[in-house]
Amino acid sequence: MLEATGNVTYVGVADWWGRHVWVECDGTRSALHACGDDLIAGFAWGTRGIAARELARAILADATGNEAIAERYCRELTHAVVAGLPRTGFELDRADVLAWLDAVAAPLPAAVAAA
Repeated sequence: MLEATGNVTYVGVADWWGRHVWVECDGTRSALHACGDDLIAGFAWGTRGIAARELARAILADATGNEAIAERYCRELTHAVVAGLPRTGFELDRADVLAWLDAVAAPLPAAVAAA
């Protein structure tokens, strides 16, 4: 489906000032931008809920460059990955996000689909 270009890592930090998610690309760090219709106070991980789903949506949108894909798969990424991330912080490679997406979005083999 999509190929990872460059070394991109999503870094979640929980500190005294709250929870922050950064996009690190080739030594440069910038904030991960929310992309949903709902305004949220921040992202969450290590749990399920709206803020965790918005983190999944933002990561997918950034990793794929496609908000429709992000909208379609954000709930699944929330349950499969984001809810299991350590609450103290995380690092998630773009390549791993795209590999997860490829596995989830892959069409079913003909034998399985016919059953």
